[in-house]
Amino acid sequence: MSADQLQSWLLRLGGSFEILAFVAVVMPRAWMETSHTWLGLGEMPDGPIIMFMIRQASYAYGMHGVSLWIIASDVNRFRPIVRFNGISFLLAAPVFFLIDYHSGMPWYWTISDSLACAFFGAALLWLSRGESRKP
Repeated sequence: MSADQLQSWLLRLGGSFEILAFVAVVMPRAWMETSHTWLGLGEMPDGPIIMFMIRQASYAYGMHGVSLWIIASDVNRFRPIVRFNGISFLLAAPVFFLIDYHSGMPWYWTISDSLACAFFGAALLWLSRGESRKP
């Protein structure tokens, strides 16, 4: 498997995980409350800002996942955007760690969130090293 094929596969995998966020755009609140409790986060807060943030952030994540699939269709053509995403994910790793830690998220969430971003970003950049490859 070539570096471009591996990068395309990685982008599709990451995009697929993000596309799953679309579920929360339409998920019943009762399911969210159950998930919140199951994750050990206690009772889910009430109020319109919570639902606004959950649903809009989920939509944004889902759309970013769709964009990763589009980028994966031609990694050479979209090489600058692939690199931008790699840098963005690397930068997100410490930012997400601080947000998760200071928000009181469970340790497993904080660590996995940060490491996933770091590894994904590093892999995208590593696979993009050197000059753009010709098809």
